[in-house]
Amino acid sequence: MSRTQLAVWLSFPSRHYTPWARNQGYIMLGVAALVHLVVSLVIAMGQDPKWGEVLLAPFCLTGLFWGFGLLNVLGSYGARKRDTLEAPAREKALAVWEGLRYCSRDNVVFEPGVGVSFHPSETREYIFGFRGNGR
Repeated sequence: MSRTQLAVWLSFPSRHYTPWARNQGYIMLGVAALVHLVVSLVIAMGQDPKWGEVLLAPFCLTGLFWGFGLLNVLGSYGARKRDTLEAPAREKALAVWEGLRYCSRDNVVFEPGVGVSFHPSETREYIFGFRGNGR
């Protein structure tokens, strides 16, 4: 077992919601809107354009920006909602996690005073499941 893997097992899990993903989505939507507007104006200045071409043709260039921008914004909304619902359980799990100790000789994690030891790979299950409900 490597030290990196041990660090991953023993670290407290990160939240689902990250504000930078939402902000990155808004930036992508803004860039898509700006490029869409510029390309639409360039097409509109051409010879006898149809309005369907003017409005829909720029999606060939900006479609990925619109799609990934919406994916980031809407995905972060769902993750933020899930984080809000899981906040009380995360606080309890953090309190349990802060009390855990690691024994390098036996390669086990334990909580002093509880009398239960487990492999480091089971840390998340312990703090959110077995021990998280008891406190």
